Amino acid sequence: MGYERLAGNPAATLISVCEALGVQPPSADDVRPGVAALSDEISLDWMRRYRLDAAV
Repeated sequence: MGYERLAGNPAATLISVCEALGVQPPSADDVRPGVAALSDEISLDWMRRYRLDAAV
């Protein structure tokens, strides 16, 4: 599992995690992520700046 899978299909990921834990999953029909996927120009700039700083 990864962020892309979670962001792409949170309901299916929730069910998969619950099954792996051996617990009854909640109704996944109502699952709505609290945040949007972060993949815009701002986050790309943050990654670029982090990589520059981390290289020091």
